[in-house]
Amino acid sequence: MASPKLELQREHGREEILFSLSGCDGKFYAGGSDGRVHCLNPTGEPAPTRPPLEGHQSYVTGVACSRSYLWSVSYDGLLNRWSVESGSLISSQKAHQKWIRDVQLSPDGMTLATTGDDMKLRLWDSQTGRLIHNLEGHAAQSPQGFSSMLYTCCFSPDGALIASADRIGEILIWEVSSGQLLQRWHASTMYTWDEVQRLRSIGGIRSLCFSPDQSTLAVGGMGHVQNVDGLGGKARIEWFELQSGKQVGTFESEAHKGLVEGLQFTPEGSHLVAAGGSSKGFLILLEPKAEKAALEVESPMYVHQAVFTSDQGDLLVVGHQKATSWKLT
Repeated sequence: MASPKLELQREHGREEILFSLSGCDGKFYAGGSDGRVHCLNPTGEPAPTRPPLEGHQSYVTGVACSRSYLWSVSYDGLLNRWSVESGSLISSQKAHQKWIRDVQLSPDGMTLATTGDDMKLRLWDSQTGRLIHNLEGHAAQSPQGFSSMLYTCCFSPDGALIASADRIGEILIWEVSSGQLLQRWHASTMYTWDEVQRLRSIGGIRSLCFSPDQSTLAVGGMGHVQNVDGLGGKARIEWFELQSGKQVGTFESEAHKGLVEGLQFTPEGSHLVAAGGSSKGFLILLEPKAEKAALEVESPMYVHQAVFTSDQGDLLVVGHQKATSWKLT
């Protein structure tokens, strides 16, 4: 069997940082540091027929879309709902009291999840914007007494469960229908506290991804850091078994350092793609069962998110001042 290849196809420079990315029916949306949602073609070029959407006052850190609606969240605490057809703003509501870090749509498109630095995971009716569950279980402060952050969440493939993860390396598993907390796991290696030089911390879990068969959860972040003023830890992924809650695998890159900002499976489900960066960006194709990299490539920019735009291995990647397209073969 031939070794996989991941080749850069196109590269487009941008003025802003693109933090988030989502797509549906050939339309792709990226949240920017300029407070706008940018519409992109599958190759990463700006969509000529759709101007950027303006409705936030700070970084747009999360976007999620279906055929009818696009949702965006920001450090301004707002959850905005847009019409995919017209691009008009349908509704805007204060969803969290602090910075919002992520927004995710359930597989059936009926439930929306948001995470914020108020350490709340909130579930919403995606059609009406009604709050369904306000889930609290993450610690508001680190063990050293500093404010924590709730970075990310992820629905299971069947939509019955949702995972959330924070700065100090805690992962919580919730039942979506009831809002019940089912499990609490720890990936403590992804959190570094420097009590000698700087009295500060770095790291945290930045990405989550359930396996297609829902047997494991992949957790992305960064290994131990010697200097907390930089992203010098090795890119790190841990796997947890859903049934037992035990850590069943780890991977640390010898080639790339920095945070794993995004995780997703390839369209056929055989490999896991990890995206992120430090001073340089990276894309890593992982074999989950073997806990090893099938390939690792350097990106021309720090990567925040990547999504497959087709079942043929076309990958759209966004990050610091660039959008790129890649081909996985």
